[in-house]
Amino acid sequence: MFYNARRRLNTAGGTSPPSSSAAIRNGSGLSRKSGAIQLPLLLGLVTIGCSDAGGVSKSIGRIVRDEGAQELRLAAATSFEWDTVYLFSPYTPRSTICESLGVQVKYCERVVPQESTDDGVMSLAFLSGSRVVHSELHSRSNGDFTPLPTNQPISPQAAVFRVVRSGEAADGSAWLKLVLK
Repeated sequence: MFYNARRRLNTAGGTSPPSSSAAIRNGSGLSRKSGAIQLPLLLGLVTIGCSDAGGVSKSIGRIVRDEGAQELRLAAATSFEWDTVYLFSPYTPRSTICESLGVQVKYCERVVPQESTDDGVMSLAFLSGSRVVHSELHSRSNGDFTPLPTNQPISPQAAVFRVVRSGEAADGSAWLKLVLK
């Protein structure tokens, strides 16, 4: 799950050019010689990163369903370091997510292993520097980020959301909207 995110969304929803700080050789950042040695390590890291998919979503749900919860600080729901997060609406294709994050097509399925295929699920992608460190599906029943904030990506300091009770979910529990402060 550690890949360069070469393009970022700006506040107008466009993209900025790739960073010149990352040397890309063979499209992967690895030389042919070192790539053969490092590929098994890289694949192991991807597997480890994917093993707890949905953990952030569950943590968000626990935090916002706590009696009297009025805000969610997204950093409190994560157990890893990150400096920006992107939120993607339900049905956003994996290819669109990877393009927004600057992930090469050949690595897209590894970096974003799942994609939203129904109304109740959206995608989250966390970056540290220009590297995707975690991506997962988020159940909107654990807190509904839609409509999405327009200023993305969002820093940990800015990723503070008001918890707004907004009707009832299908299971009878409160539907919780998460509105960026």
